[in-house]
Amino acid sequence: MDASITSALIGAVAVGGTALGTVLGGWVQARGGQAQANAAQQAARIAAQATHHQALYDRRWSLLAVYLRAASECMEAADQLYTTDSLSDTRRRWHAFTLAHAEAELGAPAALLVPIDDVRKAVGRMYWTAQRSAPAERAWKELRRRAKQGDAAAVRARGAVERLWEADEHVPLAQRASSPEYVNAEQALNDLPGLDHEHTALLLHRTQQQREAASRDRETRKENHHLARRELVAAARNVFGTDRS
Repeated sequence: MDASITSALIGAVAVGGTALGTVLGGWVQARGGQAQANAAQQAARIAAQATHHQALYDRRWSLLAVYLRAASECMEAADQLYTTDSLSDTRRRWHAFTLAHAEAELGAPAALLVPIDDVRKAVGRMYWTAQRSAPAERAWKELRRRAKQGDAAAVRARGAVERLWEADEHVPLAQRASSPEYVNAEQALNDLPGLDHEHTALLLHRTQQQREAASRDRETRKENHHLARRELVAAARNVFGTDRS
């Protein structure tokens, strides 16, 4: 082949190779840029999902903590009814608890709905039991307190009430109000200054068995709440993974 032609061909190949290399380089860079863009988008999606899950996790954990705290406060307020006339505060605590329960129920994972409701039932039973039984217990404790302080009228009234409660085991309900024990207790309570009609009625219409049953119910309600709370905490730790190191 003529040397000039050969030189021309070599030059053409060189120029063509350079052009092809440029094209291929640009294509690779373009593909690399697209891959980088896709990777960036994927990373952004993963980060957004992680942020969402973390926010949901924090929200659920916060709602559960508020719920458990409201349950404990309501239980304490209900139990306090047995010693102090604090019904307004107990009702306020109950209202706060019902609101906390509604929020916890809305935000909780499905696996926690049953234990959350078990806590609600336990607190509710304590709340209603205390309202029913606590006033009579407060009246009895007040009578005992005054008797221990040496109030002669309170000592007589306490003795009369105790005899009435003992006799109630043998006196039919229909005959109770006409029994000597009932009449004596009513008179002794009416003679006691500072004891209103409501407290008198509570003491007259109670029996020793009822008082003992109410005391057992009180302790049972507290124990049931303790167990329900413990089960909810265990279930929450399992769902949220905090029981694993």
